[in-house]
Amino acid sequence: MGMVTGMVVGAVIGLGALNVMALMAKNSGRPFDQTTLTSDEDVLGKVAAWAQSNGYFLDDTSGQTQRYRKGKGFLTSPMFLEVSRDGNRYTFRSYTRINGLIIKGDMALSGGNFVASVPRSMARKAQNVLFAELQAPPIG
Repeated sequence: MGMVTGMVVGAVIGLGALNVMALMAKNSGRPFDQTTLTSDEDVLGKVAAWAQSNGYFLDDTSGQTQRYRKGKGFLTSPMFLEVSRDGNRYTFRSYTRINGLIIKGDMALSGGNFVASVPRSMARKAQNVLFAELQAPPIG
């Protein structure tokens, strides 16, 4: 009985910690990083090619906005890149989502806190490669 109790207590503590991190992300005040650029090139084509080569897939399309996602949220927080087009102006939003099962929170890739630092760092590195190709400012 002692081992089962320990497993239940550990699971409850883990779930609690995950929800605390999701709450911290939700209340961070910075749910995403935003980058804007103007270009006459095929930016959406470059984004699609970058996404495919970096393991991102098209998760949602609504109107002039496409959302790419990497990860399912099982072992690591899913990473997102949204691109919206308005003529030749493109706006990018970069973030990761922490799913605490009870609470979900989006968090910008930049910043120095410890919450979801590994997926934020991985996404920032990959997305900065895209931004360099597009001659856009990198995520800090």
